[in-house]
Amino acid sequence: MIVGIVLVVLSVAVGVAAVAFNGAGSTHEITAFGQHVVNANETQVFVGGIVIGLVFCVGVWMVSVAGRRRRALRAEFRAARREAADAGRERDRLAEQLSTQQEITQREQETTVIGRHHDREVTS
Repeated sequence: MIVGIVLVVLSVAVGVAAVAFNGAGSTHEITAFGQHVVNANETQVFVGGIVIGLVFCVGVWMVSVAGRRRRALRAEFRAARREAADAGRERDRLAEQLSTQQEITQREQETTVIGRHHDREVTS
C-alpha cells in the first residue's frame, strides 16, 4: 500500500512539474534537481506523459488491491473471533454437562446396596 501511495504521489508531482515548467518550442529541456537531463521533442514528452499516467494507474491499483486485501483479512479475523467465542460457549456448556453427569454418577456410587432386610434394600 505504501509503495502504491508513493507511486501516485511521485507521478502527480512529475505531472505537475511537467505542466508548470512547460517550455515553448519544438524541443523541451528536462531538468531534475537543478541539473539538465535531456532535451526532448514533443513525441518524447507525449510518451513520457503516457508512462507517468501508467505509473499513476499502477499506484492506484496497488492501493486499491491493498485495501481490498485488508478488508478481507479483517473480515476473516472477525469471523475467527466469532468462531472462537462460539467454541468457548460450547466448551463451557459441555463442561457444565460433564460436571452434572459426574455428580449424578457420584451420587449413584454413594447409594450402594449393603444388604436386604425383609425384602427391603438398605443403603448407606
